[in-house]
Parts: sequence; C-alpha cells; structure tokens
Amino acid sequence: MVAFLLALLAASSAAPTGREILPGEVSESLAHALVVPSGRVVPLRFTVPSACRVTSATVPRPIDGSGRVAVKISGRGCSGWGWVELQVWAETSITTRVVRAGEVLASASKVVEREIHAGQVPFIVGADSVAGRTLPMGMAIQPADVSRTSVTLGEQVKVVFLSGAVVIETQGRRSSCLQGRDCAILPSGRHVEGHIDATGRLIVEVPR
Repeated sequence: MVAFLLALLAASSAAPTGREILPGEVSESLAHALVVPSGRVVPLRFTVPSACRVTSATVPRPIDGSGRVAVKISGRGCSGWGWVELQVWAETSITTRVVRAGEVLASASKVVEREIHAGQVPFIVGADSVAGRTLPMGMAIQPADVSRTSVTLGEQVKVVFLSGAVVIETQGRRSSCLQGRDCAILPSGRHVEGHIDATGRLIVEVPR
C-alpha cells in the first residue's frame, strides 16, 4: 500500500501544469481570445513544429468553448501554426431538482464550475429569476429558460381575454405551462394559455 501511494504521488507531481505545457506568449494569446464570461482555459496539449522556440503568438479566432485552437506562432527558426487542445471552464447555475414552470430558480439551483462547449453560455440565475418551463434535475440553466415575468407559480395574475375589440379582465393564478407559453387557472378551475405582457398581465387571445 505504501509503495502504491508513493507511486501515485510521484505520478501526480509529474503531471504537467498549464505553464509547463504552453509558452507564456501562447498562454497570453489564449487568454485574450477567450470570450466566455469569467471563463478559464485549461490546456491539455500543445503541438508546435519541432525545435521551435516561440517568441510571439496570436489566436485569430475567439475561443467560446472547449476544443482544438489554431495559434499563429513565430520564433527562433520557425514561423507558422501551432495547435492547442484545451478545455474552457466557468461557473454556471444548474438545477438541484426538477423545477416546474413558474418556480423561483434560486431555491432549486446551485452554482458549479462546468466545462463549457461552443454554443453554451455560462449563466447564474438572479435571486428572483423564475423558470419559464419545466427543467430536469442537473441541467445547466440558460437565459432562455428564465421566464419573462417575475410572477411565480401559484401567485395571482390578471388575465385579459381579447376577442377583436372586446376586452374582458379577470383574476387567475399562475400555473405550469409548456415551453414558450404562460398559463393560469381561473377561479372556475379552467386552465388558460397566453403570454405575459410588459405589465405582468396574462393576455389570452380568443378567436372571433
């Protein structure tokens, strides 16, 4: 057991760090190209022409997630391209349980550091953010998952029925709904669907 622990310690201490993998000029160019908010780059592998001592480096394209990145390099005895395989990590909110549409997200989520891939956006929910649709447990929350209104599930909401020039208002309670819709339950128990306007009213359009 002692021999195993010593071997494990030796292997851990020999693992390369980002500073050992990349020349400083390459590290700086990657940091400047990173466009993920509050993200950090974890280099995995750096490929460069042999016998090249890098003195300058440029990353021509923004880095928006993990992957393989081309780096334009120049140095003593070399000029061309190198490649960096890397991961991008950032803090983002994930659900800690199944969340129904209309529920406050702060009580059903936590902030963790996760690997970010292209097309993903790290997002931290606000104290009063409300789920716009049902979200599974362990899901990374995206801005599109947040409701346009702060009216939470079960709270009263003004319901406005529109049919041509006819307008009828009543009260209801916010209820769970399909993605992209807002719903309420009327005092009669009827379930209605519509959309929340800028004033917080549920607008229900009724065909004439």
